Amino acid sequence: MYYFVNTSINPKKSGIEHAEMKRLALFNQHQVPAKMVTRFFSLSLHQTLKAAGISANNQVNLFDFIQHSTTLKTQKFTIDDLHLAKSLRVQPDGHNFVVYQQNQLLMRVNTFAPDYQQVNNVQTYDQQGKLVKTDWYDTRGFKGLEQFYTFDGQVASEQVFNPAGEVVYQTFHMPSRQNVTQNSLYRFINYHGQDWSFTGEQQMTTFFLDELNRETPQSVFIIDRTYELAYSALQMRTKAFKVMHLHSNHVNDPDHPKTATLNYNYAYALNNLADWNGVIAATAQQTADFVDRYGNQPPVFTIPVGIVPDATLKAQHPRWSSRTPGKIIFVARLSEEKQQSHVLRAFKKVHAAIPATTLDFWGYANGDTGKELKKLVRELSLTDAVKFNDYTQDLAPVYNHAQLAMLTSRAEGFALALLEGQSHGVPQIAYDVKYGPRDIIRAGQDGELVPVNDIDALATAMIKLLQDPDRLQAYSKQAYQDAERYSTTAVWQKWQPLMAAADKFYHPESEALK
Repeated sequence: MYYFVNTSINPKKSGIEHAEMKRLALFNQHQVPAKMVTRFFSLSLHQTLKAAGISANNQVNLFDFIQHSTTLKTQKFTIDDLHLAKSLRVQPDGHNFVVYQQNQLLMRVNTFAPDYQQVNNVQTYDQQGKLVKTDWYDTRGFKGLEQFYTFDGQVASEQVFNPAGEVVYQTFHMPSRQNVTQNSLYRFINYHGQDWSFTGEQQMTTFFLDELNRETPQSVFIIDRTYELAYSALQMRTKAFKVMHLHSNHVNDPDHPKTATLNYNYAYALNNLADWNGVIAATAQQTADFVDRYGNQPPVFTIPVGIVPDATLKAQHPRWSSRTPGKIIFVARLSEEKQQSHVLRAFKKVHAAIPATTLDFWGYANGDTGKELKKLVRELSLTDAVKFNDYTQDLAPVYNHAQLAMLTSRAEGFALALLEGQSHGVPQIAYDVKYGPRDIIRAGQDGELVPVNDIDALATAMIKLLQDPDRLQAYSKQAYQDAERYSTTAVWQKWQPLMAAADKFYHPESEALK
């Protein structure tokens, strides 16, 4: 079994989650057992999985695992299923309900949007009107979590239930000497007939990973969230083939990869490099930099995170004339390291030279970046030409209507959006950063690379391309062809050396017979 280990799967996914989903589809296509693994508790996990098109059998969550609820079907659970005593008075409160015992508020029953029938949570109050307990319901229709509160409203303890209503997990929150709430104890209740206590989330995660490895022996664990999960993986007691995945630059100064300080996301993992069985880098350039600094033990495997599905490669290409003239797009979360402000400042010059141009951003915002970018748009007097769009899973129409796509990150691990744009025939301009743009864009053939942080060069490249329709169309035609380098067949071949190494790790005797 191949396990792709992460912390969570959220409705708005980062590049790592998208990479895992593409990888999962590739493994499914080749009928190699694989699952996405998460450890965070989520009452809406299966709703998110369904929306993303991920089968419940293709994932395993720590809490699902101990609840034995991975393949549970969704059922309706409304206020009627609470079987409240007839002596209680129930009143509608918007889409929710309040429950009184005579004139005393007893509980609030809150429901899920959009139909406002399925119970989300039930809040229980004491005689003084203080919240003392909340029962939280899984979107599949069973009570999944119970929280108890201290007098000052802090969560004191939590219990997780399985669908049969049995407690399978407990957490106790205790104040530290500085009166800061902290988790002091985690417990699995009656797990295979025994209670297990853990002093921290890392220890609990290690236990979970070992249990997965016992359930499916000789598994491969690919750690996609290294900062959060490397320690747990390296503490495993069972024999396991463990791989660190570099999803971004592993050093802080990409111009000096041999001497630069380490990216904090990878510092612990790299300082314990000998404990890994392999490392995955998404580009040949990062592999070369990594090997130059650390050598090739453990072996470094160059495997793209981007994969162009067969259906995309075979899809009929829209006519160039059907694209919106002057439409520029930027597909990425709005964050400081993506440097969308650079594109806005360059676009100010572009729009002055070519008034018909527009710029659309697609992606959710990190922190205050979205507000700051919108403020900059107003300052640059570009409100009529710039539009901010939220995260969407349906990007094909976005790419198919664009004439140009941009990426101005200060650093990347692969630049998944560039490959997606290329596979839809969009000419692209990107900063020539490590790693990814140089591996995907063929400068002068399907797009352009410009010096990092050179806003003037960015504007010049944009204007030059947009004023040359024939070149734009030629770049688009070449982009479709260049995307074939990342076909499912091509990327699957890149996985073979790692798979052979894992097989050798578990079966050294077969190697000796060769």
